[in-house]
Amino acid sequence: MRTTRVAQANNINPHNSLFCVGSPLTRRQSLDYTEKNLANNDASDFIRLLLRRQIALSKRRGSWFRLNLQERSIIDLSLSLKVKFRSIDLLRAVVSVLKKLRDTGRSFNRGLIRGSKIARIFSEAAVSWGNQTARGWRSDRQYIAFLGNVFQS
Repeated sequence: MRTTRVAQANNINPHNSLFCVGSPLTRRQSLDYTEKNLANNDASDFIRLLLRRQIALSKRRGSWFRLNLQERSIIDLSLSLKVKFRSIDLLRAVVSVLKKLRDTGRSFNRGLIRGSKIARIFSEAAVSWGNQTARGWRSDRQYIAFLGNVFQS
């Protein structure tokens, strides 16, 4: 396996079993990616871009507004101030907020899936009892969200 400039600069032995994870192709791609995207040991712009994308996505999903003020402030300040993301404590705080955003989005989607299944079952039962307007329950988003929240597992 060829040694990249990043591995040479950091005195990393790519053949060391502690360093190598995955196939040789994966290791080479990982080192090449690091070399291209984290030039000059400053990944702050890349992290800012990632944070902006995640904030936009979480605002569309609604999970941004489920964070408390302190968590939103950490992300907002790290974007508004020209901070270099070299502090381990800052990175841990940012990563913990991003994990919470991810988990919140997952639980919201799980609730919608669960609610749509329950709405279909309730709708089929009501139609079999003679209520023909119950067919609309299957596509009523507010009803589905309500059922997903009420019947949490």
